[in-house]
Amino acid sequence: MKFINILFPINLDSKNLSHLPKALELAKSLGSRIHFLYVNDPMAGYRHPTDREDAVSLKVRENASAELIDSMDVVYAVAKGNLDEEVKKYCTNNAVDLIVLGHKHRGKLYSSMFDSPDESIIDAIRIPVLIMPKN
Repeated sequence: MKFINILFPINLDSKNLSHLPKALELAKSLGSRIHFLYVNDPMAGYRHPTDREDAVSLKVRENASAELIDSMDVVYAVAKGNLDEEVKKYCTNNAVDLIVLGHKHRGKLYSSMFDSPDESIIDAIRIPVLIMPKN
């Protein structure tokens, strides 16, 4: 399979983006463009104060080497709305053919009451999704 556009939804508040460099390396090895999308979701309880493309770029650069980022075709984007709806809309508008998501294991109590963000995206999107566990 050929993946031309890979989407990596990013959380600007995340303390653990250990899987981000691996997503960049995957996109580079496939010769793909990688899109980093931050969705400011009102259902998350608050709005991030810096929901601009430069904030997304800064977060990516904090977690991956400049050498790797600068050698690739990278797109930074933001949206406001429900996470799964905005990801779906972005994928349609930008011909995304693979989504790379990080996954953090949740306890049984949390899992029984709430869907995690990655589960919401998987349920809404009908394109291939690669899940990378957060270390």
